[in-house]
Amino acid sequence: MAFTDAGSYLHTTEEVHIGGSSDPPVQLLVTGQIMATDNITAYYSSDIQLKENIRPIENDVFKVQQLSGIQFTWNEKSHQVQQDKGEDVGLIAQEVEKVLPEIVITRENGIKAVNYEGVIPLLVEAIKEQQSTIENLKDRINKLEGQ
Repeated sequence: MAFTDAGSYLHTTEEVHIGGSSDPPVQLLVTGQIMATDNITAYYSSDIQLKENIRPIENDVFKVQQLSGIQFTWNEKSHQVQQDKGEDVGLIAQEVEKVLPEIVITRENGIKAVNYEGVIPLLVEAIKEQQSTIENLKDRINKLEGQ
């Protein structure tokens, strides 16, 4: 594998695999950011065998209504704590924390971060609730038209 050290960066044009079934297992500890020029792909264990106390998300539509999907420009402070620049879309961590505190962390520097993938189950349940409401309204309309 070809690695070069350019300043404080380690560069490679090769694929890198860390972890897996080596003995002892190799772990990666990164302090700071990980930057990639392509996708970073991971599969999260979601098997029911690994879960207990399973229950639906409550008040899903209400929770979604508490969130603001926003367009914004990263400011100068953001350049100091991360590499993001320019226009973007997202959520406000403080709003997310009020409805799904388990997917928001506060970093050592006091900046809040959102696990955006954690919003997906909320959206799934909210869509299901809305669909149920739509179907009930359709049924009511059909009954009224049939009278």
